[in-house]
Amino acid sequence: MADDDEPVQHCRLDTGVDIPNALEAAGIEYLDVDDTRTIVIYRSAILMITATEGDASAAQAFDVALWEPPVEDADRDPVDLLTTFIDDIVATVNGSRR
Repeated sequence: MADDDEPVQHCRLDTGVDIPNALEAAGIEYLDVDDTRTIVIYRSAILMITATEGDASAAQAFDVALWEPPVEDADRDPVDLLTTFIDDIVATVNGSRR
């Protein structure tokens, strides 16, 4: 679970998405933690994805928390980074946000 200080964004999709498959298709490195959580390295930032509806293999909603800012761009706006990440995932699966 994310600390209160960690930036978090919520994403709800029209259809379920297999998060590990979407990450692989987007060429994003990740590590499965359990059925609902996945650690991601995205543009040198470390993110935690937590499926909030369904599990990681069929999530209709998920949260993305910034654990560590990008090494190369530590001053980047965390909200912008999380939004860009979610947009990349949604585009990879040809989905749409609700």
